[in-house]
Amino acid sequence: MNFTNIKSPNRMNTNRNIPYNYNVKDIDWPGLKAVGISKEQLEADGNLDLLLQGKESEIIPLKLCTPVISLTMDATLKLVPGDNNRAIMEINGIRQEESPKK
Repeated sequence: MNFTNIKSPNRMNTNRNIPYNYNVKDIDWPGLKAVGISKEQLEADGNLDLLLQGKESEIIPLKLCTPVISLTMDATLKLVPGDNNRAIMEINGIRQEESPKK
């Protein structure tokens, strides 16, 4: 995984001419799909470009499923460097505003 901000033409978003920090081929799409995060959905709602640029996604509804948990929440996503310079998906849950206690 290469995390440098190389501004080469093959790493540019041709729609907005903004350099990508991440390469779509270097993301573990099967692993993400296994927990409920789909490349196709991220592309359809315009969040994939944001993620590849190293930016946070818009708020999206998530249903994360593993063999031992099922979690439904609204969250933002962001690609960040993980161990061994591999990109990992950071999930930031959105908290509901609590009403003040009387």
